[in-house]
Amino acid sequence: MDDYRFTNIDQEPTDEQLSQLMREVAEDAKERYEKARNAYFAQLTQMVQAI
Repeated sequence: MDDYRFTNIDQEPTDEQLSQLMREVAEDAKERYEKARNAYFAQLTQMVQAI
């Protein structure tokens, strides 16, 4: 998504650019969620094993 600058107020992004941005944001959100979920359950497992 390097070909469009969202700070440019003179030109609106194309539908294709917005679609690409939404895909990238969704992929990033999914990766972050999975990483956080895995870390949470790893910590939870450690806590249970310590009991």
